Amino acid sequence: MSERWTSGDAWVFAALPGPGDGAGLAEVVGHADMINHAVLLEAEFTQAVNRLTHAGLMTADAGRYALTEAGRELRARSQRGRGAFGWIEAVPPVLAALGEPRDGGWALPPGAFDEAVRAYLDRAG
Repeated sequence: MSERWTSGDAWVFAALPGPGDGAGLAEVVGHADMINHAVLLEAEFTQAVNRLTHAGLMTADAGRYALTEAGRELRARSQRGRGAFGWIEAVPPVLAALGEPRDGGWALPPGAFDEAVRAYLDRAG
């Protein structure tokens, strides 16, 4: 287990939609690409989901991903007055202030991440 939150954790946190219906994995991958001009790796996504759900900041239910109300409030406070790329500087210290992250055993079904990336890239085409 890593003792620190990573930039990948912050990136996934910044890419998630607010509470509600959530977004599918391809949508999260697409939003992450939009805000960082790169495609997430499966290991980055999986680690972040484990940590963010343990911290009560996101939900990962039935293939839908979203911030919890607490996550939305934390992100809103951290990004006040910043644009789409403000997460790079704003989110890591906010996560670090939560203390050591906890990893867990959450995992995607085999092939699900690659399928979501292909779907996103096909749409972005």
